[in-house]
Amino acid sequence: MTARMTTLLAMALTLGLSTPAVAEEEAESRFSGVFQTDVTNAYFFRGILQEREGVIIQPWAELYANLFSSEDGFLRDVTIGAGMWSSFQSERTGASDTMGWWYEADYYPLISMDFAGGLSLLTVYYFYTSPNDAFTTAQELNFKLSWDDSEHWKFALNPWVNLAIETVNTAFGPDEGVGLQMGLAPTLWESENEDCQISLSAPMELGLALNDYYENDGGGENTFGYANVGLLASLPLNGIPEGLGEWTLSAGAKYFFFSSTLEEQNRGRSTYPVGTLSLGVAF
Repeated sequence: MTARMTTLLAMALTLGLSTPAVAEEEAESRFSGVFQTDVTNAYFFRGILQEREGVIIQPWAELYANLFSSEDGFLRDVTIGAGMWSSFQSERTGASDTMGWWYEADYYPLISMDFAGGLSLLTVYYFYTSPNDAFTTAQELNFKLSWDDSEHWKFALNPWVNLAIETVNTAFGPDEGVGLQMGLAPTLWESENEDCQISLSAPMELGLALNDYYENDGGGENTFGYANVGLLASLPLNGIPEGLGEWTLSAGAKYFFFSSTLEEQNRGRSTYPVGTLSLGVAF
């Protein structure tokens, strides 16, 4: 159950190639990946409270293999991959066995296709599991369409929309449902200092129920599920030895607004602030 997402964060890993007649050149590898650890004060899965007490640590990793790449034509890139996302919670949320801290472990294959004009389609199939048996394993198919509009104007909006289709069990309520999430991540400012390339963006998100995604006790539901607005600051870390990837430190804050149904799930709170500190490496 990640709220991520979201677009791919892969960085190309380069290998040196040499020939007798030509100086040593670099060629892009077809393989890349990203590893990140997030520390947060609260965990909401698409507005649904999972935990807001104690220590919450959420490491995740994704590996990618590029199958096709082109600089022209309608289809520009095809990449497949797989990932794992976890949530470790000191409150031992819902624990019923010895894996008390390990609340959630998600596994997912993915395929990403990039098109001309900055459009991307990310297809992911999630297996949401709970090592401490806090919830029953659920499965979900996601289609995320995003647009990198940075080439069209100075301040990119980076809009995206995600369709989530529950296929086995459900994250909320009695029935499998369909939800829609959409958002923007406009760039507010980027430093021109090469030694301190800080960037500041303002991510915002809206979560809607299309069918049985946020059912209330009476079996009905409102279309609106949740919304949030926030700020995210990112700083690439210089001085990392060559070959150890590209490291980034990020700090973010979001303020959530919940529907009446999710307010009940959030112990009577209709709003809630969430802060996150992240350290990631792409290779």
